[in-house]
Amino acid sequence: MTRFRVLKTLLVTIAIVCGLGLLAALAIRIYGAHRLAEVSKRYEREVGPLSLEGFVRPRIAVEKNAVTWQRPGALAAVFFPRDMDVVGRLTTKRFTEWTAEDTAQLEAILERNTPSLTLLDRSRGMREANWEIPYEQGTTAKIPNLMAAINAAKMLNARGRLALGRGDRETALASGETLGALARSHEAESSLIMLLIGLAIEKLQLALVNDFVSAPGATPAELDRLEASLCDADLKGPVRSAIRGAAAANVRDVHAEAILDAVHNPFPLGLSSVLADLVAAEMIEASRDAEKDVFEPVKAPLVEAGSENSGGGWRARVRAVIGQNLATASARSTAIASARELAHIAIALRRESLASGRYPENLPAIAGIPAIDPLTGGPRAYVVKGDGSAALRSTTTAEIYGSISPGGKVFYDSLFTWMLPARR
Repeated sequence: MTRFRVLKTLLVTIAIVCGLGLLAALAIRIYGAHRLAEVSKRYEREVGPLSLEGFVRPRIAVEKNAVTWQRPGALAAVFFPRDMDVVGRLTTKRFTEWTAEDTAQLEAILERNTPSLTLLDRSRGMREANWEIPYEQGTTAKIPNLMAAINAAKMLNARGRLALGRGDRETALASGETLGALARSHEAESSLIMLLIGLAIEKLQLALVNDFVSAPGATPAELDRLEASLCDADLKGPVRSAIRGAAAANVRDVHAEAILDAVHNPFPLGLSSVLADLVAAEMIEASRDAEKDVFEPVKAPLVEAGSENSGGGWRARVRAVIGQNLATASARSTAIASARELAHIAIALRRESLASGRYPENLPAIAGIPAIDPLTGGPRAYVVKGDGSAALRSTTTAEIYGSISPGGKVFYDSLFTWMLPARR
């Protein structure tokens, strides 16, 4: 009988504990749902609607859609083992630094990929694009093959540099124009990862444009084509749209594994689903905070996420991870906007040099280009040298840009330093 009473007491105790646990979990979930609803309403009031249907883009006629050519063009590329090592290395070096082996290897890659390049070039000059992402599906929406797009962009950059180095200016121009169309189509989407890929492609385009503008022999017509190929959308809009799109997807898929994966799931087994609403609420709050800092100048290297919040609990961790991701996207957009503006200014300076025989003593006022560098919050550096050449720079540093874009130091000079030749 004694054993029976002990067992009964134990079972009753277990039942009470489990019941209390279930009640606590239910209370947490009720509070989490209330918190998420409250945070979502504030976000919509201060930032914008969280309905995913609002991000679905209107369809474009197939013959007008640049993606009609870009998607199959990128997917048609054939790369043998180590091909991308070769191509990637050549995108970071000017043609004058290439070896004969570099050139031979790239020629083989380009010859093999003639069908891919032909398709990609068909999108050159096209201004309309839609990748037809089903945004209404939230975090499960299928996105294009992003690695294929990046690899294609690297190949286009390397082709352009090879062509420019050999005096084939038409192919170099065409490569820049195709890169511009490919970057533009990605940056037009309301997806954070698509925006980041678009910025990476635009970086490759601007590096090629720098090579072209900095080389002797450019004509006014060529400069016009280069300028027309540059992406022209104000990046503040795409950044804000991408941030809001991510927030909307989090609300829709609050209990999906992808939500917790995004913050490296800080909870033990069984607790994740109970706290999912609260996690999503913190992610929405982080998105709301990030909206306030879009396109702020970056005056010091970015700090790695989470180190200062490691002891602050799961809320601090969620805020740190999401906040850092969004801050990085904003900083990369600001950096590319800065480099894009430098490209416009450099082209205007080259035009002036060709028209008058010399560069102006001071930077000219250019419609649509602010006098202040968005990345630094200060003026740009410009000097006309005694030999008639000129130098145009952003005053940001390689360390700052390297913290914004991992591995970006190798592109620092190509994006933020423009050495303009004297007219001969």
